[in-house]
Amino acid sequence: MDNERRAAFLALKEIESEKSWSNLALGRQLKDGDISGAFARELVFEVLRNRLLLDYNIGRFLKKPGLGLSERILLRMGFAQLCLTDSVKDHAAVNETVALAKSFAKGREGFINAVLRSFIREGKTLVFPDPGDGEDLKRLTDSLSVRYSASPGIVRLWLSSYGRERTEEMLGAGLTRAPLSLRANSLKITRDGLAEELRSQGFEAYPSGLSPYGLRAAGSGLIASEGFKNGLFSVQGEASQLAVLALAPEEGQLMLDLCAAPGGKACFAAELMKDKGRVVAFELYESRTALIKASAERLGLVSVEARAADSSVFLPEYEGRADRVLCDVPCSGLGVIRQKPEIKLSDPEDLGKLTALQKKILANGLRYLKPGGKLVYSTCTVDPAENGEVVKEIISRSPGFSVEEEKQFFLSEGGPDGFYICLIRRQTC
Repeated sequence: MDNERRAAFLALKEIESEKSWSNLALGRQLKDGDISGAFARELVFEVLRNRLLLDYNIGRFLKKPGLGLSERILLRMGFAQLCLTDSVKDHAAVNETVALAKSFAKGREGFINAVLRSFIREGKTLVFPDPGDGEDLKRLTDSLSVRYSASPGIVRLWLSSYGRERTEEMLGAGLTRAPLSLRANSLKITRDGLAEELRSQGFEAYPSGLSPYGLRAAGSGLIASEGFKNGLFSVQGEASQLAVLALAPEEGQLMLDLCAAPGGKACFAAELMKDKGRVVAFELYESRTALIKASAERLGLVSVEARAADSSVFLPEYEGRADRVLCDVPCSGLGVIRQKPEIKLSDPEDLGKLTALQKKILANGLRYLKPGGKLVYSTCTVDPAENGEVVKEIISRSPGFSVEEEKQFFLSEGGPDGFYICLIRRQTC
């Protein structure tokens, strides 16, 4: 049995049956390191990006509905190899999927073989429901949901918020790979110096168009490189970098990062402060503070303090003391569906509890600011209810604070993640 495909199957089954995140499930299946994992990752992400489309097309070849989870995952993998990857021959896709079925869907390998061969005979074409002229909202929603493999709830939300053109642009981007973005550690190297260093090692690297500290990069083994181990750079999205730059932390200041793990923004702030000052990075779970500490240590930073605390609970010791506060709050993650395509299948209708948490954290963050201090509220989503509406409500009942800048990045192919940034200032008197 092909170990790459076996790992992909087990990861996909864990993601669906245990609601695991794709990166964690893949990490568990590939932890032994006896395979490269490149093909397993590609296959898992192709299946996740296109799951509803694959299911719709698998259904065309079933005489009666109803499949076991293992059978469905195997057929998704087979269909994906047949029509979504360029590197797999038809006979290999069929034979290897049938081989997996002999272990994970015993007695059904003949059925799986027949379905895959029928798909090949029909030309390996994926189809989706006709959207019509767009006047019938349900018909349009159902069509876009299948075509782009996003839940009907997400499609409805985006259509009502942004219209069809923007919705299809974001959904289409969700079928692509996210660019890999790095942040040069300015305490150790310049961006141009880092690009030169990476290129000398065979990686692709060129400057970001958004962040003066950012690079777009490509190549396997970046995280295993000596440059990463020696703290020359971190992996961080371009829009995420802009959230810290909007905050503009300065040397000698006290900054609070209220939702900090794994620590990328807190460490970037410390770098901008030239490691002179104090960055207190809060995280709900003690186990996750270790991620922040490890990042700071790798980058050579001494000004970052990781502390376990619930940021929805007010801490009186910091009231009116902070020069800068970052509230990068928990959110639906609808702006990062390229990195976590399983998010596309979620239902946004239960966001009430999430927005309540976001409001608590923002309200607490404002209370920590000293007069003249600045706060950035940010999310990695494109849902207005989690972004501008949260800010508007909290600011309306917080005298002495004003919005200075607001920016919504929309997910687009080749562009940054979907991201929201709002800069708020406390008045000096």
